[in-house]
Amino acid sequence: MTEFPQITLPFPTNEAGELVIPTVSYNTFDVPLAFLNNCGTWEGTAKRVNTEGKLIDEHLVRVKIEVEGSQYVQTNTVRINTPREVTAKYFGNFCEGKLVFPLTDEVYTLGGEKASGFSGIAWAVTDDLIVYRGSRTVEGHKTYYNELIALVDNNHRVRTTQVYEDGIYKLITAIDETKVQK
Repeated sequence: MTEFPQITLPFPTNEAGELVIPTVSYNTFDVPLAFLNNCGTWEGTAKRVNTEGKLIDEHLVRVKIEVEGSQYVQTNTVRINTPREVTAKYFGNFCEGKLVFPLTDEVYTLGGEKASGFSGIAWAVTDDLIVYRGSRTVEGHKTYYNELIALVDNNHRVRTTQVYEDGIYKLITAIDETKVQK
């Protein structure tokens, strides 16, 4: 039988090298550590890719995340340095360890389109991994999306998003970001 060398993974293991299912840590306001670790200002490149795997577009993004007690504020700037650059703030609060975004019409897509009927919920899977589900209406179409936010280290994160329009898979977005301000 072929033996493969032991590789150190960025996942917790026990003394035998077996993967240990991690737990989620919380602060005194019941805010998961994963969200606190994502606080700060992030900049990176968003790439939208269609279902055939072809690049739709690519542009710069900036996200500022702040948590005060159980209140959450996220400021997104998309399409930086283009005529379609927009900035929008999203307000949420933590309830039972989950981030809840109440229904609002103040939202813009990564494509820079104005959307309405936005709401969402996010929860920590581990102290460095968040799942986020949201919905909104864009140009009369109900859009749903699932996003995975992975903190690679304290200064690097990767987000991937699946977007569905009227229940049909439409595109994915990959965003590679670096923390520029704590």
